[in-house]
Amino acid sequence: MAESKGKVEGIHHWVSESEVNALKVITDKLASEGYTWEDSAVGGLSGANALQALRTRLAAGNPPATMQFLGYEGLDWAGQGVLRSLNDLYTTNGWDKALAPQLLAFVKSGDDYISLPINMHRQNWVWANKAVFEKAGISEPKSWDELIAAGEKLKEAGVVPLAIGDEPWQILEVFEAILVDVNGADFYKKAVIDLDETALSSDQMVDTFEKLRKVRGLVDDGFTGRDWAVATGMVASGKAAMQIMGDWAKGEFLAKGMKPGADFLCFPTPAATPNYKFVIDAFGVFETDDETISAGQDAWAKAIMDPEVQKNFNKIKGSIPARSDVAVDDFDDCAKRSFADREAAVANGTMLGGLTEGFAAQSQFTGVFSDVVGKFFVTDMSAKDAVQALVDGINNAR
Repeated sequence: MAESKGKVEGIHHWVSESEVNALKVITDKLASEGYTWEDSAVGGLSGANALQALRTRLAAGNPPATMQFLGYEGLDWAGQGVLRSLNDLYTTNGWDKALAPQLLAFVKSGDDYISLPINMHRQNWVWANKAVFEKAGISEPKSWDELIAAGEKLKEAGVVPLAIGDEPWQILEVFEAILVDVNGADFYKKAVIDLDETALSSDQMVDTFEKLRKVRGLVDDGFTGRDWAVATGMVASGKAAMQIMGDWAKGEFLAKGMKPGADFLCFPTPAATPNYKFVIDAFGVFETDDETISAGQDAWAKAIMDPEVQKNFNKIKGSIPARSDVAVDDFDDCAKRSFADREAAVANGTMLGGLTEGFAAQSQFTGVFSDVVGKFFVTDMSAKDAVQALVDGINNAR
């Protein structure tokens, strides 16, 4: 075995089985270029724990070579001047031409490319156990009222209708899906992206919380402290019928040897007008004077943006490639639906950044939504009180 050219250390929050397996696709490519991957995984809280670990490292003047970013995180770090510009790599390799325009807002800061997107997840999916659905005589619901009614039917049949944990981010996934599906993309943009107080305090927002309360009635008593991947496992085993979660959940089904269409079902959360809620995982690299580290960073960047790596990574992870020039032919049916829906959403203006993972609002506002929605779900807070708390919280964070 050739002597290593150096190591590349990365902080990330991929700790579930499918996530670890997907990451190995990138690190194997890195190894083929002579570099050793030093893994610094920090799981939990949808990446918040990993972000805290990074802050500690930067404060000590000891950044990793690379770090996984969600939403505005990369732009925040770029604003602090700690990230390398990737313009030379983007220009030399033509990566800019391979990315959908919606991604540029998150991988570019001013004139500088500052991160490398490996994938695009669709956030607004329902995952269902096919055998459980068939036994209960349930088909894909076409509205949230239909989904709730199907859940009541499943409850009567002795099955947990909806698998979820009490982590605020898991609950926010459901809330924001209801918000856009019931009220439409324009309302979502006003309320979540523009933070328009009229939209935030409207009857539509009250109704969104009321519908979330009905969804709460579909959850079992054991949801306290439940990890998202454990909830996916409940659907896989047939203990639960559904999970509302991004398509990282698909990676967990695939890791168990299950096949879409045969063992589990995938369909978008039910909307009158279809929409596509996107999340991307991207990696930034940190400024360094060490040429060995910067050479390793270059190799890491090329591994992430390699079309074959993007294809094989995403087939395991459950997402689709960030690069729009990777063929869809040998992806599964869920991914093919995601490709087609993404194309339609780009054309229709209904491609929307996911709130939960930080692609719709800055973190201080996302935090308000997360706190209020999470509290509403686990207490008897009224919908009107929740809306007032949301408006007050957003105004305080402005």
